[in-house]
Amino acid sequence: MTPPLRASLALLLAALAIATTAGGLVVDNADLTPAEVKLLFAMREYTLTYNEYADRLPGWVTGPFEDEKVNLYVTSPDGVLVIGITFHDGKIVQFDAKGCPDPIVTVTADSATVEEVMVSERPFDTFRTAMRHGTVTIEGNNFLGVLRSGMVRFGLWTMDLIRL
Repeated sequence: MTPPLRASLALLLAALAIATTAGGLVVDNADLTPAEVKLLFAMREYTLTYNEYADRLPGWVTGPFEDEKVNLYVTSPDGVLVIGITFHDGKIVQFDAKGCPDPIVTVTADSATVEEVMVSERPFDTFRTAMRHGTVTIEGNNFLGVLRSGMVRFGLWTMDLIRL
């Protein structure tokens, strides 16, 4: 898998994954378990790879969330960890363990899927498979979010249809 495709997965986990170079890692929620803190830091490292390749991604991947906020709900046996992700110019600039107010979309995945995507040799394909099986969902939280998340889902569907 090419580096741009790897990077697009991170966006979709908003894919899907998440940390910051500009705003910094915010972990001041005393309710986080050690496993959740470990996941946050792993996502931070993965996001650095995403940001490196964000400029090379197709517009239908980065455009819908270019300057938006997204909440990622990561479910586990311990509960749900909400990670707020802030994008600027198509790159991840901040994430917060408390979530973002008024996110444009909400992405939901279980912790095993998030970790599987991050360690995969083909993370974009792993993410697409998770979307097909329903272990990752993307929902718009307002009219614009519904349109933009629909555009991403349509792009993924089209790729599946033509077997890319």
